[in-house]
Amino acid sequence: MNIKKKITWTISELLKLSTLVFLGAFFVFIINHYYQIKDYANTLSEGLNIFVFFDKNSKDENKVLEILNSENSILVKEYVNVVKVYSKIIEKNEFLSNVFLSSDLNDFKKYLQAYVVVKPKSIPDNDFLIRIKSTIEGITGVDEVVFNASDFLHYAKIQKQLLLYKKMYFIIISIFFVFLVLKFVLIYISRSSMLKKAKNFFLYLLSTSLGFLLFWTVCKYINCNLLIPKTTILLIISFTCVFGVMFDKTECRH
Repeated sequence: MNIKKKITWTISELLKLSTLVFLGAFFVFIINHYYQIKDYANTLSEGLNIFVFFDKNSKDENKVLEILNSENSILVKEYVNVVKVYSKIIEKNEFLSNVFLSSDLNDFKKYLQAYVVVKPKSIPDNDFLIRIKSTIEGITGVDEVVFNASDFLHYAKIQKQLLLYKKMYFIIISIFFVFLVLKFVLIYISRSSMLKKAKNFFLYLLSTSLGFLLFWTVCKYINCNLLIPKTTILLIISFTCVFGVMFDKTECRH
C-alpha cells in the first residue's frame, strides 16, 4: 500500500469511527426521548381518575361498590366515605373545622358526598368515555360521574405514539439483524481474519461508547434528565456497532 492509499484509508477509517461516535449519541438521544415521553405518560396516567359521586340519599353504598368492581373495563382505586371526605377537607383548610363541629355521620351527609375513584384498565378513547359514563350514571345510588375527557384523550394519543415508536424500533432492529447475519455469511465465505474483525469491532465499541459519553456530558451540562435504562444503553451501543460491521469491507480486500 503506497503512502497516498494509506492516507486515504486512514482518513476513511477515521471518518467511519467519527460517524459511529455521532450515531451512538444520536441513537441514545432518540431512545432517551422515547423514555421521556413514556415517563410523561406514566405521570399523566396517575391523574387519569374518574370520580363517581354517590347520591346523598343512597342507603346501600356497598351495593354500588360491588357493581363498580364487577365492571371489567374499570378498576376501583379508592373509596372515600363522608368521614374521609371531611378529613380531607380539614387537612386542606383547618378553618372549616369550626364549621363542621358535629361528629354525627348523618350531619356530614347533609353537606358532603362520598365518592369512588376508578381508573380504566385499558387505554381509553372517546367511545370508552361515553360508554363508561353512561353505564356508571345508570347505577342506582350514583349521583354524578366527573372526569377530564381531554386528559384521557391526550393520554390515549401519547400511548398510540409510543406504540408506533415500538413498532418502528422492532422493524428496524429486525432488518438490521437480517443484514448482520448476511454480513457474517460473507465474512465466513471470504475466510477473513477473525482477529482483525475482533480488533475492528473493539474500535467500533470504543467509538459508540464515546458517543454515549458525549451525549451524557451534554445532558449534564444542560441539566437534562437521562431516563434511559443502563441495559438499554448497552443494547444501543451494541446496535450502533453493527453499523461499523456492516460497512467494514475487509472481507472484500481479502
